[in-house]
Amino acid sequence: MGTTQQKTPLRVLIIEDSEFDARILVNTLRQGGYQPAFQRVDTAEALRAALNNAQWDIILSDYNMPNFSAPAALKIALESGFDLPFIIISGGIGEDVAVAAMKAGANDYLMKGNLARLAPAVERELREAEIRAARRRAEEALRESEQRYRLLWENSTDAVVLVDAESVIQFANPAVEEIFGYKSSELVGQNFSLLLAEGVRGDYREWLRRYLQSDSGRTRQQPAETMGRRKEGGEIFTEIGFTNIELQGSKYLVAFIRDITERKRAEEESRLLQSISLAVNEAQDLDSALALVLRTICEATGWALGQAWLPSSDATHLECSPAWYTTLNAADQFRAVSEEFKFKPGEGLPGRVWTSKQPVWVRDATRETNFPRMAAASQMGVKAGVGIPVLADDEVVAVIEFFLLETREEDERQRKLISAIAAQLGGVIQRKRAEQELRENEAQFHVAREIQQRLFPKAAPQVPGFDIAGLSHAAEATGGDYFDYLPMLRDRLGVVVGDVTGHGIGPALLMAETRAYLRILARNREDVGEILTRANRVLAEDIGYERFITMLLVSLDPQKRTFTYANAGHPAGYVLGAAGEIKAQLKRTGLPLGIKPDVAYPPAIATGLSPGDILLLLTDGIEEAMSPDETIFGTERILEIARANRGKSAREIVDALYAAVRQFAQNTPQLDDVTAVVIKTV
Repeated sequence: MGTTQQKTPLRVLIIEDSEFDARILVNTLRQGGYQPAFQRVDTAEALRAALNNAQWDIILSDYNMPNFSAPAALKIALESGFDLPFIIISGGIGEDVAVAAMKAGANDYLMKGNLARLAPAVERELREAEIRAARRRAEEALRESEQRYRLLWENSTDAVVLVDAESVIQFANPAVEEIFGYKSSELVGQNFSLLLAEGVRGDYREWLRRYLQSDSGRTRQQPAETMGRRKEGGEIFTEIGFTNIELQGSKYLVAFIRDITERKRAEEESRLLQSISLAVNEAQDLDSALALVLRTICEATGWALGQAWLPSSDATHLECSPAWYTTLNAADQFRAVSEEFKFKPGEGLPGRVWTSKQPVWVRDATRETNFPRMAAASQMGVKAGVGIPVLADDEVVAVIEFFLLETREEDERQRKLISAIAAQLGGVIQRKRAEQELRENEAQFHVAREIQQRLFPKAAPQVPGFDIAGLSHAAEATGGDYFDYLPMLRDRLGVVVGDVTGHGIGPALLMAETRAYLRILARNREDVGEILTRANRVLAEDIGYERFITMLLVSLDPQKRTFTYANAGHPAGYVLGAAGEIKAQLKRTGLPLGIKPDVAYPPAIATGLSPGDILLLLTDGIEEAMSPDETIFGTERILEIARANRGKSAREIVDALYAAVRQFAQNTPQLDDVTAVVIKTV
């Protein structure tokens, strides 16, 4: 049995005039690992009452509201005396307005269209609030006795350094060794600038001069990011805040220092992935996309040479792509040798990656028995190497490899970064392939229909304990309806039914793109809500205002005989019991895909299935089918047909539904695509 990770309780005061937007913020926090208890206010009076009547951990505020504003709310929050992080979340404010709000005391600002940073921002500000609280407690304790100062500093996980007015270090706690590599005793008597990178020491000295000469009475300096220097000479990202104190009549500074190198690296990697995703999407062809990825990875990781391999047209071997990148002057010979090779499955570094579909790290290529280019590698001095598969729908569409002129042990961080970039590239390759296939056949609808039909499942999966069947009949040669069976993690089966607005070539293209995204996501994510959330984030960039996609995604657990689902604006599904009664409805849990990029789709709780239960998933083409006298087919007819045929197989049930719809319409032309999936528990 797995264990559910405990969510962190969070008391959130939301200043927002839209209940819907407030719920989106709360759902985003839940997905970020929090269990929020919240109150929404939108006037000054309500804010004051909330601050006086309850305790809060953080404030999230819209900027402009009919009867209130973020600056006015910030002023009230500051006047209350509570040290509450204040984050502004706006649909669109200028940078100058955001900077002014930060100067006024706001801690951060986010755009409503990009809430991916909300949970990390909340985590950071809560941590900072705790640090400020710890500092206040430390100051109070330090005033009581010098011994209490030392006890606090020596047990802090941050480096704490006591500096006199001449910037000479008087005391340093044990944490400085973890961050900077110096023992506390080594730093006493040294200038504080020893802990700073050479490039920022001048700025520090000027700041210290102004700070000591000022008579502002401030006791605390807000933490600022700067570059630190370790004992062995390496530079690190640090966050330093200062507090001035007086001991025995002399003025001192206490520096609180945190190593934020890992955080900065993670932020930089996130920005790198976003920029590559945008650039690769705009690439004209596969070779230019590969060249961009190779150059970007080499620049970001320090690898000296990168090149790509592509499967041959008959998929019997890998051929060297024209795309490559290097910083080495003597790489031409190794490159020439690579261009001559054709690697079979399992042969050499590219062939091993192709066969295993997994990254392969080589510490020293010249010591590998399975490295046919060893002579050229030895002559050039090639040592460490890594190969990464580029996957699209579980197919290796390319292999990218990188080399250094030195041995290197496996770096998990670099391997994961390169793999993440390769995953983005694979999705784009698959999408571009699907788009090109449809564009090439746009003039011939019958060919387009053949392509689309290949995207639908050829047969229902064989799942012990379940009988599954589905069908889709387009209103035109190609349609916007979609259903699929998705292999998911932990041997679960994803069943999806969707509907792109309209029918024809355009919706068919969007359906193909959506299918590609879902198949990639389903193999890497368990949560159906997260799958729809991530798919929506990408589709919202690709779909114009005139289109959207409704979708119902079910995750079936055959072992537990349960399912969970998320519904993006799609007609409700139904669970009918063995006697034909309605046991559950799979109602909507969010907006259709493609309307707003920041929508989150919470999954429903798991529902058990008993023998004889029927899970019915449909598009609106069945419910809204019309007779010649414009009578609607309706939900009740759907349920009655399912009840009447519940003793039959899943295939017979979906066929009966379609036959009933066509009979009801008296075989007049279909006005909409018709799609249905039946999952029967046996």
